[in-house]
Amino acid sequence: MAQFTDELINKIWEKGRKDPKYHPDFVRKDACGAWIIKGKYNDRDSIYGWEVDHIYPESKLKELGVPQELIDNIANLRPLNWKNNVSKSVDYPHYQAKMKADVVNDSEGKAEDFNVECADEKEINANVQHRIEELFKGYRL
Repeated sequence: MAQFTDELINKIWEKGRKDPKYHPDFVRKDACGAWIIKGKYNDRDSIYGWEVDHIYPESKLKELGVPQELIDNIANLRPLNWKNNVSKSVDYPHYQAKMKADVVNDSEGKAEDFNVECADEKEINANVQHRIEELFKGYRL
């Protein structure tokens, strides 16, 4: 697993989707719609844990001879719930999400937001794909 500076981790966190119900310094959603909590970075014991995802997979870029500095460019990084990151693995641009946020009624019938298991098919946004192609244009993706 790559080591990132606190400064870069904060920049990656900023790429998570804000939700008006929660303070963006603490809670966001990943690209699959799963809740992530900033303090749960690299915490696989939490359903709100998250990791840094290489949008275009790091292993595939290494095979192409791309330098690590370019592989770890902020344009190729995003926060992803750890279960979604494991499920995505080396898939690009199509992958499967394993976790998403959903409203669940508790025992008293009160609606609460939770992460729930899923098997949703996802695709990297076309604009992001274009930025990735530009970033690695000399490497025949």
